[in-house]
Amino acid sequence: MSRFPKVVPWASTAEYMDVGECLFSPNLSQRKRGVTVVKAWRARSRIPAAIEATANLVEMAAIDEEAQQTQNSHRCSNQQLRHMYTMALVRFVNTIVDLEQRGLYAQSVASLAAKIGMPAWFVELRHAGTHDHIPSLPVLRSACAQAVHWLGDYYWSRQTARTMPEDTQQQIRQAVARYATAAAATAAGLESAKLRSDADHEEMNTAKAGLADLVARLHSDAVRLHLVPVLVEQRFLVSDEKKLRAKFPDCRLAPEFIARWEFPLGLFCDTWGRSLFLEELVSGIVAALVPPASADLGLFETGDSSLSTSHAATLVAWVRWVLEQSNNNIDLDAAKAAGGSLNVDVFDNGQTAVDCIINIDDILEACLRNPGYYTRAVLKVISDVIPGLKRELKPFVDYMGKALAALVAIESGSGSSKVGNKLKKKPVASEKDLQDEEDVMRDRLSSVLGKNDAESIGMDVDNADSEINEAASVNTPGARNAAATSSELAATFGRWAPAPVCAGTVPSIGTLADGSVPPLEWPAWLDDVPLQAASAN
Repeated sequence: MSRFPKVVPWASTAEYMDVGECLFSPNLSQRKRGVTVVKAWRARSRIPAAIEATANLVEMAAIDEEAQQTQNSHRCSNQQLRHMYTMALVRFVNTIVDLEQRGLYAQSVASLAAKIGMPAWFVELRHAGTHDHIPSLPVLRSACAQAVHWLGDYYWSRQTARTMPEDTQQQIRQAVARYATAAAATAAGLESAKLRSDADHEEMNTAKAGLADLVARLHSDAVRLHLVPVLVEQRFLVSDEKKLRAKFPDCRLAPEFIARWEFPLGLFCDTWGRSLFLEELVSGIVAALVPPASADLGLFETGDSSLSTSHAATLVAWVRWVLEQSNNNIDLDAAKAAGGSLNVDVFDNGQTAVDCIINIDDILEACLRNPGYYTRAVLKVISDVIPGLKRELKPFVDYMGKALAALVAIESGSGSSKVGNKLKKKPVASEKDLQDEEDVMRDRLSSVLGKNDAESIGMDVDNADSEINEAASVNTPGARNAAATSSELAATFGRWAPAPVCAGTVPSIGTLADGSVPPLEWPAWLDDVPLQAASAN
């Protein structure tokens, strides 16, 4: 399955883990090396806030340590160190806490810090450094060391899970399949009004516990690399039961099918964050609906022939469900009544659309770059759920609809249109076609100018090839260049040769060997030659 690439500044996971080890190394030179690599990463692209905060704090501690070791006039004063420490700690608190700032109105820094487990005194120190007196140097040194230690537990210790075993995807598939089987059996028992047996109850609890245990051991990278590719397969988010699949053009899920997946989807959102999981899920669904970038396909062709129509419609329906969940969880009237600062976009038509908790820019780009029936359905869903985008997307959706209708008409052999003509694939000329066309042009030229004249202007390709091969037998760069130049420039005006160079003068570029300038204009008599009539003969 193709994926939308996410740019990261490190070349490999090994490099990423090596930098983490350097930043926490007891050796000063190793810590400085880690900081230098992070600076190089920052120049390439954006880096995670935790990495940037760690590098800033480690660099500040390294500067202080070197200042204590050197007793010269260029060392930083205590006041300078206090200001630098304070700035590094303020940036640390702000960048980490701001990641949790979501919703319609801003929450306090203290409440967000408590939510992620950040010690409250970091927030108090930030407040003092920003609005009050700058803390003393011993306090700042202690705070910097504790902040680095906290980042090690909060972020870096979890990165060891990036080295996932090769059978990670298979483990995920087995755990999700066990839950899906148990959920289907439970739903079947409820529909037939049969009481659930203790064995069914036990199997459901075991499946939930096994899935939760597996998810707790996975890194967030597993969502994109392993979990989402499994979820979009048949049997999982696309049911084996045809009656539970969505249909075009409505693309809506059955409520009972959504209820089956309430537990695992909630577990994934709680484990990796609602925004991260839902964004990866929608991106994975769209990636399954568009052809891979390496496929040599024409416009409006689908890349995965194994993807049935009902399968694709169900995936599009899940996109609708995710977007509806993202927007419907926000009560605009209640937020306005509370006097909160709303993060709402107001459009020209008077409608408002709350920013989704997921970033749909990549999704829109993928759909617009890969127009087709499925991606058009995704654009229609986005415009339905987010009214503010409806007017902007309408021209693209309409054009795709007309183009698809024209393509169907062309394939069925009925009707034609300007749009349909543009969709026809251009023929690809083979080497034999090019050779045949060359022979036809040689015959036409011979019939118009005569065989001798045609050969004199260099149309005898066979002779030209033999001359090139003969000249190329001299295996030196100068001989090869001379052979290629002489064969290419053979024309009516004779063989080209280097112009004579007189002492103290500049070579006459563009002249023949005798110093004369050849006539380069098109002969007037060729304008009256009936080429079409000659070719007909």
